[in-house]
Amino acid sequence: MSVSLEKIDMLMERANISYKEAKEALERHDGDMVEALIELESTHKTARPKTGKSVRINVQSKKSHQRRPENDFFDEVGKFFAKLHKTSFIIGKKGHKVLDLPLTIAGLIILFTMPISLFLLILPYLFGYKIILLDAEGKKVKFENTFNDFKNTPEEETKEDEDRMA
Repeated sequence: MSVSLEKIDMLMERANISYKEAKEALERHDGDMVEALIELESTHKTARPKTGKSVRINVQSKKSHQRRPENDFFDEVGKFFAKLHKTSFIIGKKGHKVLDLPLTIAGLIILFTMPISLFLLILPYLFGYKIILLDAEGKKVKFENTFNDFKNTPEEETKEDEDRMA
């Protein structure tokens, strides 16, 4: 086996010894970490860490610890659809619900039946019904605030809100 810098660093950390001692111990045992550590412990050359806690060696490669950007993207998309599924699409009138679906299902129905669904979305308003979206906590979703978050800074939002109130 070869003596690599990673092995020397791990042995230094584990045995709490100097670089030179770790390198020499690994060279005597042809890069075998376990044998080098056993030798150092038997000759009482190892020192306990100053914190009093044992040191854990992580032998996994560094590549496994790096998060890939595409994983972050798919995690965010998954969270988005989970939040979307918890949002309710409700058509009702004065406490009477005619339709209550998760927004993901309603969106798919609207998407696949586009011409008909557009007509059907106007129909409830003609008969006095309202279409409401409720988030996971049961609060009404306000579209204006959602789109303002994307286009304006917080200072611009407060100015627009003040102008609407006047």
